[in-house]
Amino acid sequence: MRGKASWCLGLAGLVLLAGGAPAWGWWAGGHALITRAAVQALPAEVPKFFRQGAEEAALLSPEPDAERNPALVHLRAASRGEHFLDLELLGGRPLPAHRYEFLKLCAEAGQDPAQVGTAPYAIAEWTERLALAFAQHRRWPENALVQAQCLVAAGHLAHYAGDLCQPLHATIHFDGRALEGGRSPRSGIHEKVDALPEKLQLEPAALAYGLTPAATDSLMPAVLAQLQASNALVDSVYALEGELDKLDSPRVRAFAEERTRAAALFTASLYLRAWEMSAKVQLPDWLKR
Repeated sequence: MRGKASWCLGLAGLVLLAGGAPAWGWWAGGHALITRAAVQALPAEVPKFFRQGAEEAALLSPEPDAERNPALVHLRAASRGEHFLDLELLGGRPLPAHRYEFLKLCAEAGQDPAQVGTAPYAIAEWTERLALAFAQHRRWPENALVQAQCLVAAGHLAHYAGDLCQPLHATIHFDGRALEGGRSPRSGIHEKVDALPEKLQLEPAALAYGLTPAATDSLMPAVLAQLQASNALVDSVYALEGELDKLDSPRVRAFAEERTRAAALFTASLYLRAWEMSAKVQLPDWLKR
């Protein structure tokens, strides 16, 4: 079964409970790092409470991995595919804009969507959940519950956006080059890549420096472009396979810094997109805060 490890030490027990779940994602510290950098990179037009909420959003960013608890049978099954998309399984077919259209595409391709993954749809949907929360903030700017809603959505969105920027979350070669029939050899490379931001002790301020997020006009095309960009780096990751344990390797550090900066920029751009979208969201009269 394909899986994804928790970043935070407090979730370490879930990894043990998961038994054979082999391939994980950025560790909790890495997800938090990317989230802090993304918030720090935001322009002043984003609400002050949000720009000051980097720590809260960062602490919430490992939350999707907590959903992999074996005691949460339905949630675990439903959420496992949200962290990745194995692009090669679709045979070059273009991805549609919406989740249920994607499920139809998988059926036409003879693929199980749970095995292909659904990360782009998780990212687009959480961006719009954040836009909805921001729209409520525009109406009730001092409401603490609404602000909390925004930060919860921000943490979830940062998690999935960060996952998509890890190239091994965009390929069938997610933990070693896929064997015949698509089976993974479980080589351990995925875990080594996931560990890099923490082991290299990357800093959010350094990652955020010089980043200039810009909201895109079209949400899903931007997400799919990031998916393609990550998939295009798979060979580059495997070229580093023999060096990933060498934390003094300039090539390894350059790769880790480039990917975490890319993840922070992508996340910040989605945050900005959500804020701009929120101005056009009309809330129903019955919604009260």
